[in-house]
Amino acid sequence: MVFHIALKDLKIIFKDKKALAIMLLMPSAIIFILGAAFSSAFSGEAAVSSFSVAVVDNDDGVFSDYFISFLKDDLSELLDTRLLDESEAMKAMEDGDVASVIVIPEGFSDGIMGYRPVKMEVRSPLESRFKAGIVEGIVNGYAQAVSMGSSVAVAADRTLSGYGSQLAALLGEIPDSSLIMGEVMKNIKEELVVFQEEDVEKGKRVTALPYYAASMLVMFLLFGANFGVRLMVEERESKTLGRVLSTRAGKVSLLAGKFLGLLLISFAQSAILIAFTRFVYGVDWGDSLPGLLLVTLCSVFAGSALMMMVGTLAKSSRAADSLGMLFIQVFTLLGGGMIPVFIMPDFMKAMARGTLNW
Repeated sequence: MVFHIALKDLKIIFKDKKALAIMLLMPSAIIFILGAAFSSAFSGEAAVSSFSVAVVDNDDGVFSDYFISFLKDDLSELLDTRLLDESEAMKAMEDGDVASVIVIPEGFSDGIMGYRPVKMEVRSPLESRFKAGIVEGIVNGYAQAVSMGSSVAVAADRTLSGYGSQLAALLGEIPDSSLIMGEVMKNIKEELVVFQEEDVEKGKRVTALPYYAASMLVMFLLFGANFGVRLMVEERESKTLGRVLSTRAGKVSLLAGKFLGLLLISFAQSAILIAFTRFVYGVDWGDSLPGLLLVTLCSVFAGSALMMMVGTLAKSSRAADSLGMLFIQVFTLLGGGMIPVFIMPDFMKAMARGTLNW
């Protein structure tokens, strides 16, 4: 009896041309479209190209010279550094000639020598936030190195001053803290900021087409299961389920048959889509057929169970369809079916873990 109920639902689905189009043709087209549209996001070819920055040096001191030489010598492959006055620099940024303007304030070096708070300013247009972030990182790296050098210099100065009488004979004189700091800065200058780009690949790189083949497979197996649940709710509305219950089939057999029907519908749909994307789109589904089968069966089981829950909550076929669509769209959006998970904000990545699609 259980198998008869399941096969009956399977026959109804595969006789419905509209349902077949939604379950098979639509995902095939969407996989191709999304795979082509988002291929650059998966290619790993978005390396940072060199760009220009302007430096406004209102200090003209030893520490501003350290910083400018660092930009010109150590980061020449990334940055084209231009020394401009403030008006020229702002005009160059407005014209799009430079990505950011770094302003070194007057008294910058004297402030560092005197252990007073100083700051550099980074100005960037809104459309250059990515490059601005790189520049801000470089400036922050220099600021941290200067702070470290300053702390070392003060500590060394105080320590040596405490042993002045003993060291005077050995050193001739006690070094001034600014001289100590200068020596410290010379020694750490080469390691102020290390900027390195590297492509890290774990095994095989996932490209857009396989990614969306998997994500659309999960999305549309939920569609298939939702369609089966809608049929079940329609039968409940038309009193067909009541007539079935009046026969030898009990509630357990009825529910088991309906659930088995959803499993068969979703698994058949998944198998067809996997075969289609493998032989038409060339998607590599991996070397382990048992592993692929196990993951697919688990996904089909979870998706069918989710849609059965929708069927118990819905009071009508229209409500079942709407509630099922809500689950599917939210799960697909959060789970990475539309936007790749790795480019989502952190809070969405955390929410994605609660979806079948993830």
